[in-house]
Amino acid sequence: MIQNPAKRYPITNIYELGFPLPKRSLGQNFLVHQGTIETIVKLSGIQPGDRVIELGAGLGAMTGELSKKASKVIGLEIDERLIKWVREKRPLPGNVELRHSDILRVSFQGLAEEMGGTLKIIGNLPYNISSQVVFKLIEERNYINRATLMFQKEVAERLVSCPGSKAYGILSVVTGYCADVTRLMDIPPGLFRPRPKVTSTLVQMEFREPVIVATDFAFFKNIVRQAFQKRRKKLINALKGLASFSQDEILHALEVCGIDPGYRAEVLSIENFVTLSNTLAHTISSGNNTQMEITH
Repeated sequence: MIQNPAKRYPITNIYELGFPLPKRSLGQNFLVHQGTIETIVKLSGIQPGDRVIELGAGLGAMTGELSKKASKVIGLEIDERLIKWVREKRPLPGNVELRHSDILRVSFQGLAEEMGGTLKIIGNLPYNISSQVVFKLIEERNYINRATLMFQKEVAERLVSCPGSKAYGILSVVTGYCADVTRLMDIPPGLFRPRPKVTSTLVQMEFREPVIVATDFAFFKNIVRQAFQKRRKKLINALKGLASFSQDEILHALEVCGIDPGYRAEVLSIENFVTLSNTLAHTISSGNNTQMEITH
């Protein structure tokens, strides 16, 4: 992980610029250090010809830097006040379009079709919806090849954690299933306005084909969620909440997969979860737990 850039720039005083007061309800914390903005854009690896979606255009500072690299940038922003301010105070080049949009409701498939190819995503996510955004990107990963995003440091640690670590959980498994995740750099609170209470971390997700394909992705996620909701319990007990299965069926599936029923969720690899979900899914489709097989 690289260090925050040593190049010194003044902190932009957004209040002197007449910027609308940030809304706490929207989790608004704006990155106002130009050197860090330039470093983030450089680390994103955006090249001429790329189609870029910025999540949370904010005051338009990163949007302007992105426009120098990409062929087309669409900045999504839920706060209409900010869009109006940027259009009035910070005219952007012709390859940039700002849209009033809720990033949890937007169709990345629709954007990819509109822009003519797969997307690169970049943005500073509000802490209160960051996990929801990650899961949405995963659902639409066929239309995205890379996402470079700022998270609360704690969330970033969950994204990059490995089996056996305290931070390893649902987010780690589901993201790691279909993406290579890299922690790029930490960004101190003092470079944001308003100043958050925690450090932010820049993370990059490169979407790829899974090592082992889950035959039913929604079911796979459900298995992972069920296992980690009671992470201190043994798997055989944590999975009791799966209403479609008897305890004997769950026990047999664990044995078929070579997973000790006494293990806890935090020690299972991503591949363990995939083979377990595929085996249980096969039980449903066959209706016969005596002929259970691992389906890759």
